[in-house]
Amino acid sequence: MSWLIAASLFGVVSFLYSYSGYPVLLALVAGLVQFKRDVAYALKKSERRELAGDGAAATERDWPHVAVVIAAYNEEKHIAERVRNLLELDYPADRLTIYIGSDGSRDATAQILAQFTDVRLKAFPFMENRGKTNVLNDLVSRGQEDLIAFSDANTFYATDALKQLVRPFDDEAVGCVSGELHLISTGGNNQDGLYWRIEQFLKFFESRIGGALGANGAIYAIRRRYWTPLRPDTICDDFCIAMNVSAAGGRIVYTPAARAHEEMPESIDDEYHRRIRIGIGNFQALIRSPEYITRTSWGTKWSYLSHKVLRWLAPHLLLVSLGASVALAWAQPWWWWWVAVQAVGFGLAASVYLMLLRGGRMPSLLNLLAFLFALNFAFVVASWRYVSGSYSGSWRRTSR
Repeated sequence: MSWLIAASLFGVVSFLYSYSGYPVLLALVAGLVQFKRDVAYALKKSERRELAGDGAAATERDWPHVAVVIAAYNEEKHIAERVRNLLELDYPADRLTIYIGSDGSRDATAQILAQFTDVRLKAFPFMENRGKTNVLNDLVSRGQEDLIAFSDANTFYATDALKQLVRPFDDEAVGCVSGELHLISTGGNNQDGLYWRIEQFLKFFESRIGGALGANGAIYAIRRRYWTPLRPDTICDDFCIAMNVSAAGGRIVYTPAARAHEEMPESIDDEYHRRIRIGIGNFQALIRSPEYITRTSWGTKWSYLSHKVLRWLAPHLLLVSLGASVALAWAQPWWWWWVAVQAVGFGLAASVYLMLLRGGRMPSLLNLLAFLFALNFAFVVASWRYVSGSYSGSWRRTSR
């Protein structure tokens, strides 16, 4: 009986901890870490804050050679504007090389790339569609630059984004730097923008305790010496590339001063399908890469388990909790009240999600509830697809 009680409570407590308890605790721990640095600064005159590209005016310096790497597939809508965006960056022209591979695109992506004559752009019109990770492996192998910045064809950098992205590399302990992505809403019922702002909050404080996780695929960079070629079927390439740096001893830094923007999916249904694909990649990384826990810092271990692993498993734990509660209720009827609380929670979230799918309008708080339902339901579907190996149909184009 005691194990049923533990199972009944554990799922709900884990869910609440990951989504609400952990952010509060993280902010408190980050405050203590910063207080320790402030004391060290006051007593020993050591460095007070982490180097994080605070947007200070640039001084004359020897900027490192940077390769910007993008794998593009059927991106005729964005590719010309994206190339111009990169060529107009405030970064020394002789220190920037742009590698873009058209991954067997069936539209005019390759032809548009061929129209550019700037020597900084190296375009590769691959005829065969091999998948993003194979293209990234190929493009990275063609360069020698000290730093490699990864991005997407539909992302657009602020003018000073690349300079801000490379500043933290002045610290030799830094192996990966992630910038900040701003999602532009084009309307619709998707609440990913609000969720993303919460994620940025977590990224900031995780970086402060030395526990930053993964990177934002739209704007991040690594030192070449930390590059490890990806397995061809890797789905969450940005997460794995960054976490490989952490497992190899490099520090991941989040710098909000390096800004980029892109449009987010209008529909919560689009977001749901995007999350299935990401979810499959999450479980793939969890199973394949135990070193993300065993070979990383204490801050990374705590952040990874609390922010990532518990969230990926949260819906499964909630279902276990509901099953255990029903079993308890058959033996002791007063447990039915707890079953009812859980059932009402599931039912309310599902109902709001279905109403949004049908075009209904809700207050922002209920929209967020629907987004969390879609996110967690996607994790359940993703886990099944990963275990069963049925990845087909998991990729579906959205504005992201």
